[in-house]
Parts: sequence; C-alpha cells; structure tokens
Amino acid sequence: MKKFITYVFPVTAVLVAVVNIFFSNPQYPSLEKELEEYKLLGDIQKQNIIYWKLIHADSSHVANHFNFISTYFQLPIANNGMGRGEFLEYNTVVDYYRHFLGSSKSEVSDIGKFGRGMCFYHTGYIEEALTSFVNIYNQKMPYLNYIYGHYFGYNNYEKSVEYLKKEIESNPSNVLARKHLALKYMNHEKPVVLNEMLKDSLSFVHVSNKVKRYTYFELRDLKNYTKAIFGRFFSGVNAFGFTGALLILIIWFCYLLFIHKYLIKRWRLALVVLILGMCFAFVTSLITDFNSYVLGFKLKDRFFSDFVYCVVGIGAIEELVKILPLLLVMVFSRKLKEPIDFVVFASISALGFAFIENLIYFDESSLNTIQGRSLSSTVTHMFNSSLVAYGIAIGKFAKKKNWGWYFLLFYGLSAICHGFYDFWLINSIARSFSFITFIWLLASMVLWVSVLNNCLNNSYNKKIIWTYNPDRLNSYLLFGLSAIFLFEYCLMGWRFNAEVANAELQKDLSSGFFLLLFLTTKLSRFDVIPNYWAPLRLWDWNTLFSVPRVEAQSFNLDQIIGSEVIIENYGEYGVLAKHLPIKGEVVKRELLSWEKDWYLIKLNEPLNIAWKKQYFIWLKTKDPNEIFLSRDQQPVQVRLVNKIDDLAKERKRKRDFLFVDLALVSNQ
Repeated sequence: MKKFITYVFPVTAVLVAVVNIFFSNPQYPSLEKELEEYKLLGDIQKQNIIYWKLIHADSSHVANHFNFISTYFQLPIANNGMGRGEFLEYNTVVDYYRHFLGSSKSEVSDIGKFGRGMCFYHTGYIEEALTSFVNIYNQKMPYLNYIYGHYFGYNNYEKSVEYLKKEIESNPSNVLARKHLALKYMNHEKPVVLNEMLKDSLSFVHVSNKVKRYTYFELRDLKNYTKAIFGRFFSGVNAFGFTGALLILIIWFCYLLFIHKYLIKRWRLALVVLILGMCFAFVTSLITDFNSYVLGFKLKDRFFSDFVYCVVGIGAIEELVKILPLLLVMVFSRKLKEPIDFVVFASISALGFAFIENLIYFDESSLNTIQGRSLSSTVTHMFNSSLVAYGIAIGKFAKKKNWGWYFLLFYGLSAICHGFYDFWLINSIARSFSFITFIWLLASMVLWVSVLNNCLNNSYNKKIIWTYNPDRLNSYLLFGLSAIFLFEYCLMGWRFNAEVANAELQKDLSSGFFLLLFLTTKLSRFDVIPNYWAPLRLWDWNTLFSVPRVEAQSFNLDQIIGSEVIIENYGEYGVLAKHLPIKGEVVKRELLSWEKDWYLIKLNEPLNIAWKKQYFIWLKTKDPNEIFLSRDQQPVQVRLVNKIDDLAKERKRKRDFLFVDLALVSNQ
C-alpha cells in the first residue's frame, strides 16, 4: 500500500483537482445539444428531464412526446411507488396530457390522445391505449403507425410490416421504424426484401450491422458482406477509444516483456503474431454467422442451451481464431523452443484480438468501459489463449509425446473457461448471479500465474533465463494499470464534464479498485524452480489476504541459502522434544515428491534418533503460504535423512525421508 499512497494517490488527487477546475459546469448551446450528450452517456433520467423541457418549449413536436414517455417508462419505479425515476409522478404525466384533450384544435387534442395512449400502452392497458390511438384525427401522426406496427408485431407479421412501412413513408426520420422493420424481415428470413431495403441510404445507415451481415451472408454477396464485417469493428472508432485500446495493448505487451525478456530480440516475430491476432479477429464474424444462419445455433435465452452456446458458439470460436497465429508460427518458424515461448506468443495473439474487440466497445458512448476491459476481458483473453498454448507445452516438454492430443484437451478446457465467463453475463437468468463471473476472473488469474510459473520453471535456454524482480514487476503493474484508470477519468472529464467523470470514478473505485490490486499482487508473484511442473492452482487465499499490502510477498533465495538457523521444540511431548534445540545451516532448496519448498539443513551436531545419527534434516513451513524464515519461531515440518545416498538422487521422494515431528525454526 506504500507505493499506492506515495505515488498513485497524489497523482490521482492532482488530476481530480484539475478535472474539476477545468471541466466543471459545461455550457450547452441548446437543449438538443445537451440531450445528445446524455444519449451518449446513456443517462435515461436526464434524457427524460430534457424531453420534458422540450415539450414544454414546443408541444407540437410529436417526437419529443414519444421519446419523453418512452424514456419515462425505462426508468425504475420510484421509491414512493407513485411514478418512475426521481422527477415526475405518473399522475402528473397523465394529467399533463389530459389538459390537451379539451382543445378545439385537432392537432392539439391529438397530442393529448397520443400521450394518454402511450401511457396506457406502457402500463399494459392495451385496449384503452388502442381506443385512444384510434380516436386520433390524424392517423398519419408521426410514431402512431410505428406503435401499431409494434403492437401487431407480436402476432401478425403482415400487419406489422404494413404499419411500419406506413410510418417510414409518412415519417422518414423515424429510425426506430426502420430498425424494427429490418429485424422483422430478418426474423422471418427475408434477405431479398432486406437487400432492397438496404439500398435506401437512410435505412442502410440506421439498420444494425447484424442485419446487414445476415442479408449479405444469405445472398452470398461477398463484397458487401466483407464491408459489413469490417464495419462492425470500425464504425464506432474514434480517437478517444482508439487511444484507450492502444494504451491497454501497450501496457499488457510490456508486461509480457517482463515475463520473457528475450522477446525484445524476437520483436519481428512478436509483431507478426500481434498483427495476425488482429486480422483473425475478423474471422469470428464469419464463423459466428455460419453457426447462426447455416447451422441454426443461436442464443435462445434458455439456461442450459445458452451455456452450451457460450462454450461452443463463443468460446470455441474465439479460442480457435486466437490460437491460429501460434499454430502458423509453429509451422513456419522454428523460433519457439521453450515452454514460455508458446504461452507468451499465444498471449500476444490474444492481445491483438482484444485490441480489435476493444475498438467495437470503445465508441463515444462506452468510453467508461476502458478501465473495466483492461482489467477483465483483455486479461481473460490472454489467459484462455495461454491455456491452449500450455497444453502444447505439456505435450512437447513434459510428456514429450502426442502434443496434438494435449492441444485438443486444453483447447476444450479453454473454450469451457471462456464460455463459463460469458454465460453469467449473457443469459437473463444467469445475470442474477453475475458475481460468479467476477469470482471466476480471480480464479483464472491464479490459474494463469500457475501456467506462466510452470513454463518459466521449464525454460532452459540461457539467453532467456528469467531474473525474478518482484518489486519492479509489481511497481510496473501498479503504475501501468493505475494509468489506465486515470486515463479513463481524464477522458470522461474532457469529453463530457467533471460531474460525469467523478461519477465514473466512484463506480470504478467500487468495482475495479480491488481487481486492480489483486492483479497487481498476483501477477507479480512467481517462484521459479527449475524442472518443476507444479500442479495448477485455481485459488490462492494468501493473495486475497495480501491484497491490502499491494506489494507482492516475495523472497530472495540467496538470502535464505547459507543462513544459520536454530531449531526448537514445537511442543513438550514431541519425538524431538529431548533432542532440541539444535543449530544448523540451510544448504539448498529442493523438491520432495514434486512438492516444493523443502530446505535441506546441515546440522552443526548430529541428532541421535533411534540409534542413528542424523547429519541432515529437511524442513518445510507448516503453512504452505508462508515463506521460509520469514519470521522467528516459524512452525515447520521435519523429515529425517536416514541414508545420505538418498540426497544424491535426481528425483527425491518423501517416502525416503521419514516425517518425524513439527518444530520451530528461527534465524540465529
């Protein structure tokens, strides 16, 4: 926490002051301009307030009435149960439109009937709503035919299309009618009709990219389909979002440089893999569309089938396209020689994929997601790809046979992990338990560190021997991820205003601050033990408990080896009670039955146990999360060395070294 308080907190305080001084009290030239800002922000409450002001300024504008009532019923029910949101009670809205009904002017009374009808429609009184709509004198009133089309859309396709067409004809600026009609055509599999509709410039601009892809896919129009795919990724690209996506890419790429320092000398290959990861991101749309429109495999908002779709229709597809660059490098290059090579280059490919995906999400209305995606989706993309690459590494270096089978196994696991993460955010029932995604994110980060650690353990090339500097790595992550955090804050203040930026900062602190500290702590903690394939871990309580410290709990092995220690009784009646205390020297760190952190102690005086003299003993902390000799009077397990020859074995087994008792160890 010292680094955060010393460096990050003061910078944050300064930036907050700057944003609030220079970007507070924005001045909008008109209500319409202010409304556009709130639309970008997705602030329904403030949109509703602006529409209320607009209809009071000019009550003849039907679109404002339609949007006022629509936004009003999107607001949550008020605490007093008398209306929606924090602005108007329901009766106030109804009374407002009632006073129009007494007007002798038909265009004014029509506004009253339209408003009351919409209130009835949104509250479920359909018959009353239709009665009010039918009594409107001007049946070509803007948005009226759209409502008819929406109503008949539930059970009468032909009538729905008829009314939506009438709405577009009488009110060409109605974007909702065009979108709704296009969805009707798509849901009823009318690609030819849709193609004609898309020839209209207004319809083409406002119809969703999904509809365009469906139309051109079904008609085998390769040229326009390709444009639609690229349009999906680049239609919302802006300087702010591009900068945010690039910043995320740079920070995580540099993190991989810390993990694999020899990557600098392979920058050309790394760049190729990064670009391939970006390029293959576009392939996901093609495979997804084939999945949906040829195989008919889609989300159905059913619990089990949606889970299968998330695994097969999302996870399997994305993990396939992300791992393809690594497979191509394996085929055409011989530069992947160590386990860490496979995992790092797979992560680079995932970074390229995530960069393109982030461009979709970072449009002007979603700049507040930059910090969240830097800590969650980007990292999980790297983790999932690393898992596939780890399967290849296991097959090539641990088992040394049939790496293809391990690739398929870990590819399947990666698809399941990916789908499991997405499922709790997609399915309507599962969204009630979306916290599971957060828990899984923490678990996947623990697992990713296990994967990286094992690959570092078994990478032998002297040119890429990894020098563990936890403080430097910890500082980089803390400052780098905090930079993204503060970048988003400044961006929101500059693009919108200080009030919006402050609100987003509060949200980010409540939702992302813990995750930032967790990643900083966990991803800077490695323990490299040559030739050791450790069991993969899914959870680490020690990391959770150490998050408030922010700094990684690390140790220097050189400071432990050669230390003079004193070993004392753990209790009064143990096997060693009569033989302790005794002094000795830490000789080396070893694996016993593939369990790490056993330390060989050379005793100053031999122990006489069961008529045998023990010149060496093994010690390991009782708490596996503790670092050896991190405190005095540390409880340890004790194993005896009955045969000196057993110490010469390359692979040492616990059964050769008898567990005898617990003891307390301290530095002399």
